[in-house]
Amino acid sequence: MPTINIGKILEKAPGVKREGDAFVLPEELDANAYVTIGQEVLQIPRLHRVELTGDLVTLTTHKSERFFFAPDQVAGLKLGGDSKVGRTSAGFFKNA
Repeated sequence: MPTINIGKILEKAPGVKREGDAFVLPEELDANAYVTIGQEVLQIPRLHRVELTGDLVTLTTHKSERFFFAPDQVAGLKLGGDSKVGRTSAGFFKNA
């Protein structure tokens, strides 16, 4: 199975900054990674940093959780969407 080129995707993403072998993603980007583990797919939400070395991908979330995977296990990335950052309510508004 061919693997995706994570570095190429993140280089073209708006708001992503490159620091050496790592990419720093802003919180408002709402980035998620999808990783295959056997027959299961693990979703890692709210990515903050993606580090790419030769045989290892390190995913760090905004909650400072770190995950380590082989590059061929990363099945996909989701960038953008409806971010929950800055929301203060469940969507109800007070009429004045």
